[in-house]
Amino acid sequence: MHKSPPASVLLVLRIALFVPIVGCSRVANISAPLPVDSATSTSAPIAPSGLQLGYLWQKDSQNLHPVVGVTGSARLGDGILPTNERVAVAEAAQGPTGSWAVVLDQDGTLKEIDLATEATSPLAAHIPLDSTLVFSPAGIVAALGSASAHSVTVLSGLPSAPRISTLMLPGGALSGVAVSDAGTIIAGISQPGSASTQVTMISETNRAVALGNVQGWGGAAFVPAAVTGSGGEAVVFADSAAARVSYAANLGGASPDVRVLADSGLLHTPNAVGVSANGKWAYVSDSGKPQVVRLSLVEPASTPSAIACACNPEKLSPQTTDGIYTLTSGSSSQPSWLLDTRGAQPRTFFVPALASASAAATGQAPRHGVPVRAGGSR
Repeated sequence: MHKSPPASVLLVLRIALFVPIVGCSRVANISAPLPVDSATSTSAPIAPSGLQLGYLWQKDSQNLHPVVGVTGSARLGDGILPTNERVAVAEAAQGPTGSWAVVLDQDGTLKEIDLATEATSPLAAHIPLDSTLVFSPAGIVAALGSASAHSVTVLSGLPSAPRISTLMLPGGALSGVAVSDAGTIIAGISQPGSASTQVTMISETNRAVALGNVQGWGGAAFVPAAVTGSGGEAVVFADSAAARVSYAANLGGASPDVRVLADSGLLHTPNAVGVSANGKWAYVSDSGKPQVVRLSLVEPASTPSAIACACNPEKLSPQTTDGIYTLTSGSSSQPSWLLDTRGAQPRTFFVPALASASAAATGQAPRHGVPVRAGGSR
């Protein structure tokens, strides 16, 4: 793990002042995130030994908790954010070089925390509080999509040299976003009075392009840049209403190649998508059935498979860059379910709720000295 990144970060504020429309584009003024003092501050140690499976954001406690242990036998550690801070949303990425978190405070301040050195770097102010925070496959880019501002704030160059740009989206209701390792955005946008949602691609250097329409937004995820290389970006997106998954390749070309992936009728209501680190598999969580469906991206004739989960899958948020995903929204009083795709047989497993939170929810005192073990399902 990298222990000594620069004490300050290079902050370049770039603002893409345009509202792209398919077939044309125009310029519009926006209220851009404001840069703030990049002086570095430190706090108590926040990188516990033995961390292996990433960090979980829990909205009710407004904190990030480390997942300590191994698949099938893991627990939540204490929150790493100061308890006196008011946090709107936070997510963390864990890769071969270390771990870092992006945090949006209730006052609209965006900052990065190096989870090994404890260094905190303020990045921008006036970020919309309704923003949804997602990471790219390698964790080197983060995106904050705001429905109220009709914009996406893109934070690239993570973790050592972050910079910010703001992309204005075409008009309509924002359903969700995904971001690539190069900073390209896929957004689901619903037009007033329309029964469908447009899957739109946009970046700093390219106007908005419609990849297609879905009856309902079912999530999207990019193929890691390490896999696609110079062959152009690729993304997988799902239709929640039609129970259909599509694969779009050659996104940088004149005409992206979009094809439907066969799911053998396994999917009911897809609601989130993930792509494996090697780019061979797409994982789709299913809110209509307690399962995650695995689809091949390289062998069309391959038979899809279902991975059972004793939970109601809500998302597929990468916890690590090598194949750990969060399946359920965090609550300090409820178990958290994760998906481990690193082995030949992917499996779901749960991490027990924090003992203090669980005891508070049930009115029972925690049992001290009794180890808590997590279970799993195959």
